Amino acid sequence: MNTPEPDDFQKQLEEGPLAQKGFTSKLQHDIEQTIRQKERSKSKVKLLLCVAGLGTVLGVVFLFPWHTMHTQSEAAALEGKMMPAAVTVSTPPPAPINTALLIGLRTEHESASSGGQGRTLSPLRYSTYRTMLIAPVRGQLEKTSEGTGILMPYKQNFWKIDSFTHITNKGESHYLSAHLADQPVKIERFTEPEDQEFNRVETLLFAGNQYVSIAESEAAWNGNAPYNAERIWVRTLPQLKEAHTMQFYKKPVDKNHVSLMDLFGTSISTDLARISSMGDNAMSEVSGQSWTVQREPGQWVGKVAETLKASSSRPDSYVLRDFPRQLPDKVVNHDDICCSWSNIKSSWPKATDALTSPLDDMLVIFEGDTLKFYSYGQAPGSIPQLTLDLEPGEQLVMAQWATDHYVQEWIDKVGRYLSDETESRSVGLQMEAHPKPH
Repeated sequence: MNTPEPDDFQKQLEEGPLAQKGFTSKLQHDIEQTIRQKERSKSKVKLLLCVAGLGTVLGVVFLFPWHTMHTQSEAAALEGKMMPAAVTVSTPPPAPINTALLIGLRTEHESASSGGQGRTLSPLRYSTYRTMLIAPVRGQLEKTSEGTGILMPYKQNFWKIDSFTHITNKGESHYLSAHLADQPVKIERFTEPEDQEFNRVETLLFAGNQYVSIAESEAAWNGNAPYNAERIWVRTLPQLKEAHTMQFYKKPVDKNHVSLMDLFGTSISTDLARISSMGDNAMSEVSGQSWTVQREPGQWVGKVAETLKASSSRPDSYVLRDFPRQLPDKVVNHDDICCSWSNIKSSWPKATDALTSPLDDMLVIFEGDTLKFYSYGQAPGSIPQLTLDLEPGEQLVMAQWATDHYVQEWIDKVGRYLSDETESRSVGLQMEAHPKPH
């Protein structure tokens, strides 16, 4: 290799950085050829990627189990359509009944007697009574006991109200007797009016857990003219137990009763005056002494009597008027139903009355001559838990409820008090109280 002379090298430096152009045609050609090769390589890679991607998509299309997805979609749609039915089927059954009902009923009868001998008095209708206990036994609702008379809870005990008949040559008297259920009945001894024919009937209209409503009817003679007299009272059990008056026509007002003032105080005077002013008879009054508890569909209501004034020469009589106040719980304990009476009628068009338990687990429907017991929540068209027959025209007198541990206690005690032995004793007493006329 020849080493250039210093002068030649200096000369080249002065002429420029290179002796020829740096970007020659040959270099340009090589660069362009390299670029074209890279572009062709990229195109091949893209084509391979597109083919591979398309193959993957086609594989998914042809290999994916579309029939399974279609079946699952149909099942989902079918499940959506059947959802309401599934909800209906899965609705929990009505709650079990854990309440007991002690129910008292009254049936009216025509009197077989027309009074004393000779002159004829108007016959008076009288009533007979029965009590039933409806309670759950091993998960099933049953009538566990039934007997004559009205058996009612009073404080810590059970009391029994029986109806007896006293017949003499001069007439016939149907009277009520109240006594502790575990004690024998005391036979009433009546002082008969001298030379006076009469018929007399006491009727139990309502029995709560301390108050009872009593209607009194009397037929007798006033000289040569017959008369019919009527009174109505609310009494406590001890007041009912007091001695009976054989005749009350033109007699002082019986003091053995509870007045509306005893319950509501003197504030009731304004209501009584308003009711009295609506009367048409100048000889009548609304004093609040005479009133009653009456059954209407779905509830007990108070009715106040418009009575004749003491100065009237006519026999005792009354007309019942609506009472504007709700009766307190101590008179009608638990007197609520699950819903409005219109709702009851819409579900049971033939219903005449209804009861609902305090726990809202039992619904009782009076329908014609049957009692139908439902677990609360049952559909109206479903089969009742229990169905019992009523006597023609039988009416509700009492509805008392037991819950919790009292249910079994009532089953035991009521079963004992309404047992065959008690009924036999009552029948014997009625026979004793029915002496044959001489």
